[in-house]
Amino acid sequence: MKFRTIFFVFALYPLTLWAQDEAVEMGKPDLYGPEFQKRFVASYGVLEDREPELQELEISLLEKIGPMVEENPEFAKSMLEGMLGEETPATATFNFILANLYFNGGALEDALAEYDRAIEKFPTFRRAWKNLGMLRTRNADYEGAVKALVRSIELGDTSPDTYGTAAYSHLRVGNLLAAELAYNAAVMLEPNNIEWIEGKAQAMISGKRLREAIPLLEELLKRNSQRGIYRMFLANVYVETEQFLKAAQVFELMHSMGEGDMATRLQLANIYSLQGMYDLSVDTFIAAKRDDLVSLLPQVLTTVRYLLDMNEVGQAKRLFGNLGLLDPLWSSENRTKFLLLESSFAALDGNSGVEESKLMEALENDPTEGEALVRLGSIHAGRGEKAKAMFFFERAYTSEKHEYDALILASEILIESRRFGESLDLLQRALNRQPTSELKLLIDQVKAAALQ
Repeated sequence: MKFRTIFFVFALYPLTLWAQDEAVEMGKPDLYGPEFQKRFVASYGVLEDREPELQELEISLLEKIGPMVEENPEFAKSMLEGMLGEETPATATFNFILANLYFNGGALEDALAEYDRAIEKFPTFRRAWKNLGMLRTRNADYEGAVKALVRSIELGDTSPDTYGTAAYSHLRVGNLLAAELAYNAAVMLEPNNIEWIEGKAQAMISGKRLREAIPLLEELLKRNSQRGIYRMFLANVYVETEQFLKAAQVFELMHSMGEGDMATRLQLANIYSLQGMYDLSVDTFIAAKRDDLVSLLPQVLTTVRYLLDMNEVGQAKRLFGNLGLLDPLWSSENRTKFLLLESSFAALDGNSGVEESKLMEALENDPTEGEALVRLGSIHAGRGEKAKAMFFFERAYTSEKHEYDALILASEILIESRRFGESLDLLQRALNRQPTSELKLLIDQVKAAALQ
């Protein structure tokens, strides 16, 4: 249990893909391409139901305006603006056509306003609701888009792009169940549209139904094996569901295809460590260039420390050696960690002089570094230099991580000096921080010794 807990503190984490980040998400409909543009071209033939009824004069005007929309859209737009500006109210269809012309001309705010006017005149205007929802989606007004697109569906719209775009908007506002159901409808109506399958997978992942998302991700890879984002999502799902070897296989494939980066390399290296494959873990790290390795310096230094904790000294040295010399441009925290590791390697090699000098350097870099203070105190205690040892231990009392060790070690010196009362004060402080039966027993023994 200790092994796994230590490892997860620094190792495995999703690569920020679960958040609704538009740069890496799946299932986003094409809101800018030619197909999207076509959705806003008005129909000038037989009108659908759920649309305003036209008078003969209006039909005649539509027949004239229709050809102008493509041949001379600016003239058509001017005609419609003039008609809609007159006192005699024109049918909502003309607002709808003008909105489409505004959209095609890039005047999106004007387009939104005209769709709103069309709906105000004719509340069951299905196509106006749909186009309004599409534009709101494009403008990232997802709550407004959901309202408009759902209303279009309520009015009888069964087109897959309406369901798919509604699903995407539901996903963006966090309506995960609604998003999945809408994606299901879109997939049923348009099974070859990969965006809808992507979206359903994204909805499942966002809802933490990770194992159910795996078949969808595998299906996406079958359909488009060149899309690296599918492998990234699949690898992360495997990590989240603790299928680490499967995740490693996907990460290895990504690197072989040139899709990996240092973040995926870190994941892969830590998966190998979790499985006890320390040589492969270190191989994965040092396959990167030194500059790339240094870009993840805090994680690499933590990994070196972890390898030492696991008694993998050879592998720890191999990874540490690839970092090169201490760089004065590194952050103060990283320089301190580096010096502490240098001192640890010196201690393992039996070089006490280098160990102490590196600890002093670490202390000069950070005078409050608890590990350096405790280890220096222990070095002086081992030499019988009790006053110097107590000086370092007392300074370590302010370190939250190392106060307990400092209190115990300082109390041992006081016990040796038969200063039982002072020792009991330190032991009681230690007991308050970390109560154990062994410490309680030690306190009882010191109390008994003080009475003799």
